[in-house]
This record gives sequence, structure tokens and C-alpha cells, in this order.
Amino acid sequence: MKKRTKKPTRRNVKSIIVMDNLVVHAYASNPYQIFCELFEAEVNAFSTDRSLLLEVVEIDEQYYFFEDFRKVGLITNETEISIRRVGLSKAEIERRAWSCLMNVLIDVDPINPRIFEAIKRSMPAQVQQALFNKPLTIQHILDIKGLKRHHYDYQTNLYRNQQPTKIPSFSELIAEVRYVDNN
Repeated sequence: MKKRTKKPTRRNVKSIIVMDNLVVHAYASNPYQIFCELFEAEVNAFSTDRSLLLEVVEIDEQYYFFEDFRKVGLITNETEISIRRVGLSKAEIERRAWSCLMNVLIDVDPINPRIFEAIKRSMPAQVQQALFNKPLTIQHILDIKGLKRHHYDYQTNLYRNQQPTKIPSFSELIAEVRYVDNN
């Protein structure tokens, strides 16, 4: 039987400018999308005084990030960052991306039920198994945070009672005006 060998991991650090094609890795795109859409306040709440260091996968002179979403949110085109190129499996990249997102969720108080449900629906079963040794549940997150179930139930009731305001379409407004004019 052939012995499997892994390509040696490069551990040297390189400084790049963001315009050198810093892109989200395909296996980290779902967690990153959830982060960008649902954790917008998290980017603004995070700041750093030191230079940014990201671990990336390099493919064809493009750099693919898969974690540290908060740091990536701070990067502008003028920002110079340091990268550490690593060689990871696709499963490890996916696991680390979801782990990064779960760490952000755990740091947020109170837990937003809408965000939790979005993560639970999107996270693949094999990643849930790898991270938690079982399917993801709100009770597991509450145990990590040291909270009782009523804290989450209260937030769920708050979100359930918030009714979005329906904005009428232009044609509905015209029909309403015509109705008022006729009466």
C-alpha cells in the first residue's frame, strides 16, 4: 500500500496589499456570507492596533481566506496585511470557517434566534458532528455561554412579536387614492 504524503506546509509570513486578490475560499463562503449579512455590528465593534495576520490558502497567486471574518471586515484597499500560507484539506477549511462563525455567535449577547437558525440551517451535518460531536442545538450554545433556556426563549418571543411593516406597492397607493377620491 502506498504511503500518503502531504505537501509540506509553508510557514513563512508574507506582507501583501489587499489588491493582490484576497478572496474568500469557496468552502468558507457560506459562513462568511452569514457573517456579512447578520453580524454587521460585529465588524464595527472590533478594532486592532497591530498589523493584521491572516492564514490563507494560496492557489495560482491568489490568496483565499477562510476565517478571521472580523479582521477581514477591517481591511481596505490601502491596508497592508501579513499572511501565512497554509496547506489544509477542504474539510479542515470548512470546519475552521464554521468554527469562526460559531465563536462570533457565542460572543454576541443576547443570542439572536434568527442568526442561530440561519447558522443551524446552513451548517452541514458533518461539520456539526466535527465541531460538537452531535447535531447543533441551542441548548449546546446556551451551555457554552452558561445561560438558562429562558434567556433564549425570551429573545425568541421578542423576535416573534416583531411584525414587519408592509410597504404598499405603487399600484396599491394609486388604487387607494382613487378610492378616496371617489368617496
